[in-house]
Amino acid sequence: MKRRSLILIGALVPALGCPGDDSTVTGGQGGTGDTSSTGGSDEESVTNPMTPDTADATGSSGEDSLDDTGTTAAPLDCGNGMIDDGEECDDGKESPECNDDCTLAACGDGIVNTAAGEACEEGGETKTCNDDCTAATCGDGVLNETAGELCDDAGESETCDADCTESTCGDGYINVTASEQCDDGNEVDFDFCSATCIPAPAVLLETFHILDTDTGELDDVPLAHWDSATGTWYSSGFEIAPGAVLIARGSLPLTLEVNGPVDINGIIDVSGEDGGGAYTAMGENCDTAGLGGDGGAGGFPGGHGAGFGGSSTVDGLPGGGPGMNPATGGLASTVTDTGFAGAGGGGGGHAMAGADGASSADATPGMGGEMHMSLPPLVGGGGGGGGSVEKEGDPGEALVAADDEGTGGGGGGGAIAIHSTVSITVNGTIDASGGNAGTDAGCGENRGLGGGGAGGAIELDSPSTDVAMGELNISGGLGGVPQFNQTDAAGLAGGDGSEGVLSVM
Repeated sequence: MKRRSLILIGALVPALGCPGDDSTVTGGQGGTGDTSSTGGSDEESVTNPMTPDTADATGSSGEDSLDDTGTTAAPLDCGNGMIDDGEECDDGKESPECNDDCTLAACGDGIVNTAAGEACEEGGETKTCNDDCTAATCGDGVLNETAGELCDDAGESETCDADCTESTCGDGYINVTASEQCDDGNEVDFDFCSATCIPAPAVLLETFHILDTDTGELDDVPLAHWDSATGTWYSSGFEIAPGAVLIARGSLPLTLEVNGPVDINGIIDVSGEDGGGAYTAMGENCDTAGLGGDGGAGGFPGGHGAGFGGSSTVDGLPGGGPGMNPATGGLASTVTDTGFAGAGGGGGGHAMAGADGASSADATPGMGGEMHMSLPPLVGGGGGGGGSVEKEGDPGEALVAADDEGTGGGGGGGAIAIHSTVSITVNGTIDASGGNAGTDAGCGENRGLGGGGAGGAIELDSPSTDVAMGELNISGGLGGVPQFNQTDAAGLAGGDGSEGVLSVM
């Protein structure tokens, strides 16, 4: 108020220096000689500019005013660099310590203070604003649970992925810092990426190997990336070197899933085994029956021949098959008198039914197995039926002679599918052929012979598949042909197996 008092005295000096002057003097215009009246009165009138009537145009009489919402606005002198009444601070402008309304700056005060590094002010943590008033962003090093962050280590760490989720093998994110080499989003241990995030290795086979599709063992050692439910072998590359052989056996077909190139320069063998021939085991000529051959991986076995060591009857056993009517064995029990026997039927395959076997006298020949379709599903070929033996003894009896045994049917060719994400090149051989029936070579008696097994299935699928220089074998096996009684070879031969199916894409 001291400064304002001096101004008032200065304004009154001219008026006091002219006694008796009848002119009206208004504040700020003294000494002008103006004789006009401001109020229509002849009395001297002096207006003091600091009287309450004109002290503040806002009507606040110098106190802080209220804005239209009723809240306290910034003091009128905020920003002059001096802390006046009602101000907490005044740095002349917004600063890290002072807001532009002259209140002390603090995160959470509802005022965005950019000088203090505040990007937002929402009174606490929100999806877009951290509780330290920085904009919520994954990777900013501030854990914002409202924004769905489970962690935030300002980037990838051993425990936190770069997307602010907790690092776990199987979460679909490859966390190199956590030593993950792959992550396919699951915890399955037998696909391209293991449950410990280690990728399936590339496979190179350079010698002779045997794979059991039922156990997933290669040369009696369990494979790490093997799906035992489907018979699938996963790898990041697959190569069979020239001269190398992979033989696959078992009830499950073989599927190779390869995340890389496939080069077959050696042999993959899923063929059916040949049926056994009659042979000597007890000191007499051909006194033991031949057994049916095993199917290749996913193929079906051939039927055993009749007699000792086989079916133990005069009838051959049927082969296995995927349909309702597999190949049957030759039947000698239907003969009403002694005579020659019937041969087994050929295994049924994908292309057609197996061929029927032959018979002599009134024996019943084996019937060929029915045709079946696959790809999908991946299914091997049917096995051939076993041959019967010549019935001996009184009419109506089914006696088995110790020197008269049947031969086994050939096993059905197996099934193999190779799928590659890059390429498949076959310069070697993939063999899914059916097995041949056993013969009577070296035996001096007449007997029924087994049927041949059907060919299996080969499926190759990749963006670039080249089989021009390779061999893909899906042929059916041959039925047995008599070696002893050549004069009636056609009447005693077993049925041939059907051809298999091939798909190259």
